[in-house]
Amino acid sequence: MKKPLKNPILRRLRELYTRMDQAYAASASAIGLTCQGCKDSCCESLFRHHTYVEWTDLALGFAALPAPRQAEIRAQAADYLRIHQNALPGMRPRVPCPASVESEGALVCGIYEHRPMVCRLHGVPNVLMRSGGQQSAFPGCDRAQDLAKTCEPALLDRTPLLSELARLEMDLLGRERMGKLPRVDLTIAEMLLMGPPRL
Repeated sequence: MKKPLKNPILRRLRELYTRMDQAYAASASAIGLTCQGCKDSCCESLFRHHTYVEWTDLALGFAALPAPRQAEIRAQAADYLRIHQNALPGMRPRVPCPASVESEGALVCGIYEHRPMVCRLHGVPNVLMRSGGQQSAFPGCDRAQDLAKTCEPALLDRTPLLSELARLEMDLLGRERMGKLPRVDLTIAEMLLMGPPRL
């Protein structure tokens, strides 16, 4: 049995992650989207993450792994960054996320419970309401777009989920530190190599 988290903010983050997973499942189910057999693994996409609270939780999940697995992931993270840094301008090499592992011929997350929002919500058609009433729509992955041609897409509304994540970030950092700390704009590889954020 897992020990309950002592940090109430991280407990709330896990609850938010559960709601994200439920929203993703409902949207994916509505169009019949599954990742099974997909050759375009999102674990090879270049995702950037933007909150200290998710970085903190990711570091917690990483620290719980056995030491040999941590060393393996760090080595893979260094390779990941080197490949991306040496890529030609405008090119985005498809390199597996260092936290991913191969299972039955497919990539899966090795720290699944701790994966950030971008990883959780990627793939399904979704929408975000921005301040001022502007709406940004995202059609989803290629497979989702193909499926949406034959049925009415169930758009996942990211707005309340992102708003709650922003509240958690504020609660973790406090107003004073929010403006003083550098903005987070990191890949999982960078987060893991840098270690837990210094708050």
